[in-house]
Amino acid sequence: MKSGRWHADDVLNQLSLISQEDEPYVEPFRHGTMSLGMYAPYRHDPQEPHDQDELYFVLSGSGVFVHGDEKSDFKTGDALFVAAGVEHRFEDFTDDFAVWVVFWGTKGGEGDDG
Repeated sequence: MKSGRWHADDVLNQLSLISQEDEPYVEPFRHGTMSLGMYAPYRHDPQEPHDQDELYFVLSGSGVFVHGDEKSDFKTGDALFVAAGVEHRFEDFTDDFAVWVVFWGTKGGEGDDG
């Protein structure tokens, strides 16, 4: 599908079918280098740095976002940016935590144009 509409409830339903041992990620859309996904880890965020830049949009929940050497609180409605290759994870998040994730660009990220 080249265009369309995705409702959070539908994607969360797909996530609910995934075993707690599997990666808590569903990707409903991809176009070129861009992909849209939803991520909802259960109690622990095991992710590793990614090779593309990414944006998180917090759909529900709250917690602490670890980004490199920094930690900051997050909550529903926040947007979070992570450059390619930067270590990051979510900690102390609520049971209802879920984020939309957008990856884009080439491996290594787009860099900083100032």
